[in-house]
Amino acid sequence: MPHRKALIRATLLASFALLVVYGVALAHTTVHAGKYDLEVGWVDEPPVVGQRNAIVVNVVDTTAAGAAVDISKLIVNVTYGGQTRTLQLQPLSEDAVNQYIAPILPAVPGQYTVQLRGALGDTAVNVDVQPEEVVPADTLAFPKVPPSSQGGPGLGTWLAGGALLLALVALVLGVVALRKPRS
Repeated sequence: MPHRKALIRATLLASFALLVVYGVALAHTTVHAGKYDLEVGWVDEPPVVGQRNAIVVNVVDTTAAGAAVDISKLIVNVTYGGQTRTLQLQPLSEDAVNQYIAPILPAVPGQYTVQLRGALGDTAVNVDVQPEEVVPADTLAFPKVPPSSQGGPGLGTWLAGGALLLALVALVLGVVALRKPRS
């Protein structure tokens, strides 16, 4: 019986590990444009508000694996909330073939859309991809920072300080007025 429990635990642990690895592999989306497969996603996942990141675009010529692909006519736009920004692709590294990144700093949480337009070689490209959703910074923050220790004094603190200062000035003026001899 003890071996059976150990086997069940090992199976559950292995299943969990597979789910985690499989989930990471699914974070990038592959789309097709003619003879090309384009894998699109974030370099760092999950993408977090206020942290530098980049859109990664891996291009594969399905008819000639490993062949260099002309991306000079490919345009990468990112859209969010009605706003669009064109990003500049750059090689992932000196040794990378057909692997590119486009740096970006996500400013708000939510779902961004990557638009691939133009052409790869002679093949027209017109596809949209929604990579993993951008999460707020507090999603990953640890330990949680109490609200009172975040940043400087808030509006309430300033108003209370101003009211205290005004009361102190009124008190001083009242004492001065009482000390003046009346004629």
